[in-house]
Amino acid sequence: MAARGAPSRPARTNPATRARPSGAAAAAAARRRTIGVALFVTACVILLLLTTRGGESRAPAPSFAAPIGTLDDSTVPNGWAPLVRSAARTAGIPAPVLAAQLEAESKWDPGAVSHAGAQGLAQFTPDAWDSHGRGDPFDPADAIAAQGRLLADLMRRAKASGIEGDRVALALAGYNAGFGNVERYRGIPPFDETRNYVDKIARRMHHYAEPLPKPGATRR
Repeated sequence: MAARGAPSRPARTNPATRARPSGAAAAAAARRRTIGVALFVTACVILLLLTTRGGESRAPAPSFAAPIGTLDDSTVPNGWAPLVRSAARTAGIPAPVLAAQLEAESKWDPGAVSHAGAQGLAQFTPDAWDSHGRGDPFDPADAIAAQGRLLADLMRRAKASGIEGDRVALALAGYNAGFGNVERYRGIPPFDETRNYVDKIARRMHHYAEPLPKPGATRR
């Protein structure tokens, strides 16, 4: 039997003899630390921005059913205000709404052509022009008159559909996405383009309207 001796202890290493990283390895480690810190800061900034934006509350768009002033001729370019008023009477929709729609459609450019082939101020596709247009879709008078006829038809369809919601909003959604989609979804379709389109018109229509008289004010 072997004799018992003192318990063995791990040998101590002289700190002076420990391996030290080379200069290249130390520089690489420093770069990794710097990149890590930069990524962490960037992630924090992005998270902060997303949180801030998510917390912002955007005011709801004005209702098409709310009172609105008459068309302000000075806001309509090229003397087209009478054309817009005439189309509005055809459609049964306030003229400022039609003006805001033309802005949304073509930014008042009578020569506009979209990537989908829609043409003119009111952005009619060839099929829609065949059914509601007369003359030239690039002619402002013809385009605005056709806008009124198409909106009148869409307003009739909105009424006949029995779909709940503002008929003007439904008609505008049908103008953008086709009324078949309005019927399919029983309201404004869940397409970002269509929802943004209707929202933009609602927010811009008052730009084209005369101010409403204040309560109790008398007209001269």
